[in-house]
Amino acid sequence: MQEGKKVILSIKGIQVNPMGEDNKIELITEGRLYKKDDVYYIEYEESTVSGLEGTKTLLIVGDNRVFLERTGAHESRFVFEKGRKYVSYYETPFGSLEMGVFPTRIDCDMDENKGKVDLKYQLDISGKYAGLNELMVSYQEDAPQRLFKS
Repeated sequence: MQEGKKVILSIKGIQVNPMGEDNKIELITEGRLYKKDDVYYIEYEESTVSGLEGTKTLLIVGDNRVFLERTGAHESRFVFEKGRKYVSYYETPFGSLEMGVFPTRIDCDMDENKGKVDLKYQLDISGKYAGLNELMVSYQEDAPQRLFKS
């Protein structure tokens, strides 16, 4: 990835398992933002908070489509495109899993100074329903306290 600019990221993840139990994480971290040909690139390092320490995440946001790539200790590549299921492999230090994502919401509003990516999707593991997930990533150059409205 090119140099880009430093941004403050607020990342929220919600996982709801098939029994309706949810697991939430929130993380504020530094990242980098880059734009090329109307496509935005957001890159950041995962931490122990997300359970993916030693992993770098890259979000590539284009027209009605988001590509998520993780490299390092946990490797995965997913495409989020409304109405289309995407199947890939999630590589961990303990082995690989077949994972499928079927987005139900893709909401992106981005510019060079601030923006957000909001994904909601069904997750399948080895072809079986594993839950409903949501990933919300907001960024700005300013202080992080204004990233999300309560």
